[in-house]
Amino acid sequence: MSAPDGPAGHRPEPSPGGRGRLIAGRHVADRRLRRPIDRSPYFRHAGPGTVTARPAAIEPRRPIDRFAAKARRAVFGRPLSSDEEAAERLSKVKALAVFSSDNLSSVAYATEAILFTLLAAGRQSFWLTLPISLLIVFVLGIIVVSYRQTIGAYPGGGGSYIVAGENLGRNAGLVAAAALLVDYVLTVSVSVAAGVAAIASAFPGPLADHRVEVSAAFIVLVMVVNLRGIRESGTIFAVPTYVFLFSMLGLMAVGLGRAVLGDAPQVSGVVPVVVAPETLGILLLMRAFADGCSAITGVEAVSNGVPAFRRPESLNARTTLAVMGVLVGLMFIGVSILAGISGAIPSEHETVISQIGRAVFGTGVVYYVLQLSTMGILVLAANTAFADFPRLASLLARDGFMPARFAFRGERLAFNAGIVALAALAIGVLAIFGGRVEALIPLYAVGVFTSITLSQAGMVVHWLRERGDGWRRSAIVNGFGAVATGIVTVVFAVAKFALGAWLIVIVIPVLVAGMLFVGRQYARRRAETAVRPEAVIGPPTRRQRVLIPASDVTRDVVQAVKFGRTMSDDVSAIHVTDDLERAGEIRKRFARQLPGLPLIVVESPFRSLVRPLVRYLEDAAANAADQVVIVLLPEYVPRHWWERFLYNDSARRIEHSLLGRPNILVAAVPYRRDV
Repeated sequence: MSAPDGPAGHRPEPSPGGRGRLIAGRHVADRRLRRPIDRSPYFRHAGPGTVTARPAAIEPRRPIDRFAAKARRAVFGRPLSSDEEAAERLSKVKALAVFSSDNLSSVAYATEAILFTLLAAGRQSFWLTLPISLLIVFVLGIIVVSYRQTIGAYPGGGGSYIVAGENLGRNAGLVAAAALLVDYVLTVSVSVAAGVAAIASAFPGPLADHRVEVSAAFIVLVMVVNLRGIRESGTIFAVPTYVFLFSMLGLMAVGLGRAVLGDAPQVSGVVPVVVAPETLGILLLMRAFADGCSAITGVEAVSNGVPAFRRPESLNARTTLAVMGVLVGLMFIGVSILAGISGAIPSEHETVISQIGRAVFGTGVVYYVLQLSTMGILVLAANTAFADFPRLASLLARDGFMPARFAFRGERLAFNAGIVALAALAIGVLAIFGGRVEALIPLYAVGVFTSITLSQAGMVVHWLRERGDGWRRSAIVNGFGAVATGIVTVVFAVAKFALGAWLIVIVIPVLVAGMLFVGRQYARRRAETAVRPEAVIGPPTRRQRVLIPASDVTRDVVQAVKFGRTMSDDVSAIHVTDDLERAGEIRKRFARQLPGLPLIVVESPFRSLVRPLVRYLEDAAANAADQVVIVLLPEYVPRHWWERFLYNDSARRIEHSLLGRPNILVAAVPYRRDV
């Protein structure tokens, strides 16, 4: 209960904070504060001049909107408040599934990509697979060590865009961002296509003829899971990731163990793919190395996603990155060794992993677990891109280089616009290339190595500028990483240019140009609307004239007139007609029912209603440069969605025609009938 009022003669005083009233007590200097009970179901008081929306404030009111909200929450889950973001962060176990699935899954096709290229020189060149794999793992180790330093230097998230932009300049940052965006789209396309190929190897049949449709369905599934939030995706995707890890480690243990014991597994019954013969030379070796470097893609994902880790973020991220690098290196070398021992060979009908699994395990349950888990990790490798593409797009949008909608989070704290855009782009790429992995691989990894090189070069500049403890050693490590990945980038571009890499070389500059264009548009808008900090806005300096288009004396027109009279003493109604006799009757109604309101009749002998009205309003604004013309459009608010097609068509056309005209402001005055 609130305190009773004080003695007679003591009037309540407002409290200093404005929340409640000070009540005089029975004794001198006795004061007590009466606070009003916060009865709003939609808001709670959060401080002087501040209220916080409750969950009820975002609940829709119309039945169809309530139904849509229930359906959306059944699929994606309940809305999460910003305060719940900390609980949505990832542990190291889940983060390995979310951010490492791309890198881990690459071992399923990296060795096969090397073999596919070497096959042009004949099977006798397959012995080069292991040396090439060892060289790639060496490069992987350099990148892992370099990115561990990046995470330490940028504990708030050190993606290539941020590092290159801060240390090498805006354009270098945008090149890195464009390269990563392209790589993320191709990551989804390649990984899902490879996953469908893996399952088609185990279950040959109609699936091979519908790879694009099946791949698109998997992409939509991963998109939906990511729209539920990053923690949900980590929980859902953790099981397939770890099943794949144990399956691959078991495959290597059993396969290599059998080889040591003299019972080496042998592949049989495989029809090799037909490729054009080539001479074993430098260019062919460069292509094989570039194809195998697909095993390195996804390493930068952990560095980009540091803010998604639980505290301490940077320590957990560095640990996850190291574990990922060790696992990828072991599995990649193991698969390459087993491919050489078993005699696996690229085939259109069966993947190399499937051949090795069949040779090691036979065609029993364990083989199908391996194939299903391989399919699962390859499909879920897309999740790495779905975790990082939206986050990178949000950073670009925050800096004004992408549409602002990419910066906003949805009900589940996910960057919905980026997630949906990535899914749409990846499905489009799959459709264009027919869902064929061998057609997509040449486009792959150019972007990621470009971004890694720029990131490492940026880190060198960072250490030279900061000169903290151990800066010389750190600069040498990142410098060595920049040189190594720069060489790989050049090798990849040269070796794959004629096979499709030229397309990426064109796409990245086009993306950069597009982002610069968006940035200029946002900068121009900010310059046009900026208010100087020292400026003090006073009262209006120009008179306001209010004009209201009116077809008759109706309730929506009356409401607009009442609103207009609160803004100015100069209010008029305008009636456009092709019937002057009826216009005279309407003028009499206005004079009788809205006294003092001038009615301007615009005759339109050509029976056009909107254009003569717009021209009249333009002339009114042009002939009175010392005043602002405010056009109030009476708008009838329908109760049902289908009624929107029946009303307000003329008002919408008038608004569209007048928006942006000098000296003219347009505002809709909605009128809703009583329900």
